[in-house]
Amino acid sequence: MKNIATLFQKEQMEQWRSLKFIWLPVVFAIIGIMQPLMMYYLPEIMGAAGAGKDGDAIAQLMGAVNETQVMAGTLSSQFDQLGIIILIVALMGAIISEKNNGMLAFILTRPVEAWQYVIAKWISQALLAFISLLLGYFGAYYYVFLLYGSIDFLSVLLAFGIYFVWLLFIISVVLLLGILFKSTAVVAMLAAGGAIILELVSGAKGWGQMFNPAYLSSNAVEVLMTNNVKDYFVGNLCISLLLIVAVVLLSVWLLSKKHFHIGSSHE
Repeated sequence: MKNIATLFQKEQMEQWRSLKFIWLPVVFAIIGIMQPLMMYYLPEIMGAAGAGKDGDAIAQLMGAVNETQVMAGTLSSQFDQLGIIILIVALMGAIISEKNNGMLAFILTRPVEAWQYVIAKWISQALLAFISLLLGYFGAYYYVFLLYGSIDFLSVLLAFGIYFVWLLFIISVVLLLGILFKSTAVVAMLAAGGAIILELVSGAKGWGQMFNPAYLSSNAVEVLMTNNVKDYFVGNLCISLLLIVAVVLLSVWLLSKKHFHIGSSHE
């Protein structure tokens, strides 16, 4: 545990030095409040864009929205698209940079096990994602409350927890890809592409969704909209948690089997 704590502190210092603990939560906060503000001021925005008096009419044609729809749209339209891509970009170099500059090889020559390194890295990235999502999500909730009305707070909390498990899966996959590849571009492309494919598939029905971690996002939206979950949610949650554990264990195994050379980017 001492090694994990030391490595975690190192990761935290690195997060502060790279300003990730500042810019990523700020970006998520902006993304979060963007949806309720944009939907509320849509008529004025369209009027300023040239629609004139027709702004209200056009906005009405698009349909009236309520507080639950706006909050759900924040998850599905903002965090599930732009938010995930930004998170992947922020985390994609977590292992690759240390692997390519020789720091990873140096760390693993110390009395540090591969599992300790991976767990410390995973916890650090998860904490960063949690803080960022917390600010963005509840920033959105605050503006939805001010502009539209209140939402059942228990549903808001439950949806947050469900959605965060989906982000934990993405974090785990990004760290695994960082061990497998040397290029941050490859990691970003594979992680973002995989997340998009899983999200597209999550719109289908059937028991197969139990094996799709992106189905958690759909359930988070469902909780906000109806205060209920979709079919196969319990199985989907349990399997998603098992997949996270499996990906982390695979990362540990791969890292323990690789040979790193200090000061070299070649393995």
